[in-house]
Amino acid sequence: MTRTSTRRLLVTRRNPETTHYEAVGELVRDENGFTFTYRDGSRALPSMPHTGQPYRSDVLFPLFSHRVISPRRADHDAYLAGLHLPPEATPFEVLTRSGGRSAVDTLELTPIPEPGHVDLCFLVHGIRHLGEAERARIDTLRPGQRLHLEAAPDTPTDEHAILVTDDGHRLGYAPRPLTQYVHPIMASEHELTVERVNHRDAGFHMRLLVRLVGTYPG
Repeated sequence: MTRTSTRRLLVTRRNPETTHYEAVGELVRDENGFTFTYRDGSRALPSMPHTGQPYRSDVLFPLFSHRVISPRRADHDAYLAGLHLPPEATPFEVLTRSGGRSAVDTLELTPIPEPGHVDLCFLVHGIRHLGEAERARIDTLRPGQRLHLEAAPDTPTDEHAILVTDDGHRLGYAPRPLTQYVHPIMASEHELTVERVNHRDAGFHMRLLVRLVGTYPG
């Protein structure tokens, strides 16, 4: 299984009416704990009312830890397997893969690559909007299979959209908050492969996990 070494997560808020994402702040992990810092002009999050100061904690902030499946749940190991993570994966690793989606708000967390070599996994978005034949193609994919990234500037809701394709066939999109980092990676040699295909019962959000290896210029 591919573990993650990501230290920084971009916290975004999606507008349900426009589907646009607003960058709220950054969650950073280091050897001493966690720091959350707001981006300029962001609206405050619950339990973190002061946007002009960083927040520091020895443990993951409740706002984010509550987005991680409890190890006491019977389906804990199966859920982490769907993210291609071992049962002992840390909550931060789970957030990095899952995006930390919740039914109670529209926050989403996205890994921020550091300049240099990049090796990251992400769940493909937009599968619910594909046709049935396109969704069925996902079932034919195998781990390690080479896929492709294609800029899709004609996408009505996002001129920066990036398609994930297999031999020209749509499989979905790179997460919108991640595209600002993926576009520069696409400008040089890179490789996108299938990391894991989950059963349809897992839901659209968990259907396809891919791995991107390349170089982020920063």
